[in-house]
Amino acid sequence: MERTIIDLELKIVECLAGKLNLGQSYAERKELVCREFLELGEISEEKGLIKKLGYQVDASSAEKFADSLLSLDVIAEFFKDSDVEDIVIDGLNPIFLHTSSKGFIKTDKQFSSIRQLDIFVKKLIIFSGRKNIRNIEPIINLELPDNAGRVNIIQSPYGPQLTITRARMHPLSIINLIDRNTLSFELAAFLWLYVEGLCIKPANIIIAGGPGAGKTTLLNALLAFIPSRERLVIIEDTLELNTSVRSECSRLESGDSVTLQDLVKNSLRMRPDRVIVGEVRGPEAKDLMTSMNIGRFCMGTIHASTGREAILRLQNEPMNVPAVLINLVDVFILMKKIEVCGCIHRVANEVVETAGLELKEVLLCPVWGYDACKNKYTELAPGPYRDHLAKAKGVHPTEIMKEVRQRAAVFMRLKELKKVSYEEVSSFCDLYSQDKTKVLAEIGLNPLRE
Repeated sequence: MERTIIDLELKIVECLAGKLNLGQSYAERKELVCREFLELGEISEEKGLIKKLGYQVDASSAEKFADSLLSLDVIAEFFKDSDVEDIVIDGLNPIFLHTSSKGFIKTDKQFSSIRQLDIFVKKLIIFSGRKNIRNIEPIINLELPDNAGRVNIIQSPYGPQLTITRARMHPLSIINLIDRNTLSFELAAFLWLYVEGLCIKPANIIIAGGPGAGKTTLLNALLAFIPSRERLVIIEDTLELNTSVRSECSRLESGDSVTLQDLVKNSLRMRPDRVIVGEVRGPEAKDLMTSMNIGRFCMGTIHASTGREAILRLQNEPMNVPAVLINLVDVFILMKKIEVCGCIHRVANEVVETAGLELKEVLLCPVWGYDACKNKYTELAPGPYRDHLAKAKGVHPTEIMKEVRQRAAVFMRLKELKKVSYEEVSSFCDLYSQDKTKVLAEIGLNPLRE
């Protein structure tokens, strides 16, 4: 019976090649599957196959089959668990999960045959909008529909090896991250100021950290601080960032025929206010820094454990960015994954600002640090960005510090009011940048006077 079901699914999947894409809704995809099901049912041989499985060639059976085909089979239930971050399928071995609280755990689920796993892989390829399922490449990276996540597939003698990274349907807001102790209220207020820059001088930001340290999660949260009137160009290897609240945003993805470097260079012809690269790791780094040099505000992530390590990575192969351009990065945010009482936590371990050049070496000024023993975030020293922003705004630096305290109070108040979702925080911060006094009154706060 399993082989018969797979035969029918394979026939439908082959018919769907080139007809599905990531822009379609579930209803649109389901309608296409139903249509192919009914068309196959008109062929006598396929009609017999359909009836052998207990289906009738009618609309009701077509919908039932479509729901089954469009599901994620063995792994569907894992997408209902918000704690699951990655799903690892190594051929026919038991499926492993990487969870946010316990790390890797073994499940009692697995694919029963290579044939079942192969059709599952072909379904993922077709669902992502690809056309070719006959000559599958040795390595494939693709996105799941409905922004459900991304998939890496490698062909192996032991069967396909899949790593499915779930995307959050509702990305974590900055207040969610405060609740998880990734940030403090005061540090979050500083990050808001870095990103928004009082609408006159946003900071160029690089988020660094090891694998799974929370770099992309933080970058997602910071996007909520960008005023809605600014145009974004977001460039990624695989689409991970969430831009559901953005009305003006171009999403670009590199591939076999176009590199990240090509896209970063081309982005300057797209009239962006901000250029955001999901992960900086190659020659595109120099072009990103050049974008900063001509007045574009940029953000991105990089794999590095410290600010100095991030700079060394940028200076050496394959990035080769000169120190004079690296100095255009205003701030490095260092994310770290730690274990406390058997549970995994992500923290903003350090925030450092660049402080000019000395003998062609980029100087760094530690601004914030996390004390794991005390579980406390501490402001270490004022960085140069505060004075640069004050000069650009035409105010005394103490006004900038007052603004940070005001924004920390805003986050506290929003938490009290339970306005903590990504959409709510993004909407509030956008309105704050337009009319601060008005939106503060709406949440019962007065502008700080002292």
